[in-house]
Amino acid sequence: MTKKKNDDNELFKSLLKLNIRYAIEDSNINIRMIDNRIKSYQTLIGHLEDNKPFFFQKKKLIEYNNKKEEYENKISELYAQLGGEYDLIEKLYSDI
Repeated sequence: MTKKKNDDNELFKSLLKLNIRYAIEDSNINIRMIDNRIKSYQTLIGHLEDNKPFFFQKKKLIEYNNKKEEYENKISELYAQLGGEYDLIEKLYSDI
């Protein structure tokens, strides 16, 4: 009976390690996706700056500033998500 229990424990440990490895891979994919979204918002900010209105175009300048602030806020949120993914990976590696 103890051999069966030991075999079950080993099987459980193996399955747990496999699940942790899949979770790490999933987290790595999420990191790449977040990184791509950050780059796309940075590109959008670059396009905005290329077409920045002149100081006397008040209405366009307000729209420009609002859009730029929106993109910068999205980037900040994505960096927070990125930090969470890195923390998750660190925790998962410590569990292996």
